[in-house]
Amino acid sequence: MRRVEPRAFWQIATVAVTLLALIGGRSLAETGTFEAANQAYDQGKFAEAKIGYEKLVEAGEWSANLFYNLGNADYRAGAPGRAILDYERALALDPAHAEARANVEVLRRQTGAKHRAAVWQDKAFGWPAADAWTLIAAAAGWIALFGLALLGTARRGENGGLWLTSTLGALVCAYAAAVLWWHSQESTAAIVVHSTEARLQPADSAGLAEALPAGSRVQVLSERGDWIYCALPGEKRGWIPHPAIERVRLEKT
Repeated sequence: MRRVEPRAFWQIATVAVTLLALIGGRSLAETGTFEAANQAYDQGKFAEAKIGYEKLVEAGEWSANLFYNLGNADYRAGAPGRAILDYERALALDPAHAEARANVEVLRRQTGAKHRAAVWQDKAFGWPAADAWTLIAAAAGWIALFGLALLGTARRGENGGLWLTSTLGALVCAYAAAVLWWHSQESTAAIVVHSTEARLQPADSAGLAEALPAGSRVQVLSERGDWIYCALPGEKRGWIPHPAIERVRLEKT
């Protein structure tokens, strides 16, 4: 084994300590930015608070509370559509965030924002914690497969228990897969950040598909230039100008 020279060792150690210091310093800076933004909000400096929260969003330091606070700042700044977007992003990270859910409902009533009516799948498959359902689907699938594999070597009297185990595993796996599929549709959800009109074709002169107040919820289907083709709340489909909507789920770069 090649021996590390003392000088090389200290050089490596220095680099490691420097990196740790930079990471730690960044965390402290981000914590300070959040606290400073909260303080600005408490002082009624909503524009300043909004800038501080948006810096953390741009840095990828996302949390339900960050988007909830940003939503409050956007609402105070007179942007209810963006506030609903922020609250929806908070709920995407934490479906149990009661304050964000309550604020979404209040703002929808105030703005007349449209959203898809609840369907039976929302109750059947709308469970939170999608990551947990991924594990459940995998575990149940393996149980079903092992049960089937053991059927070939098991005695006749043991077949009943193995069939029951395999069947239950397959049913749980299928249900978990349905929950994950339902959650996957949320990745295309978008919010109208300011009032707009959906058109039947990607052109301002095209016929009207549906008028959409700020805060309305749509599903992105495809994009073409400056237009986005969406499933609309009223069960129609139409083209919306790109600047008028933003996706709920962000992607880190």
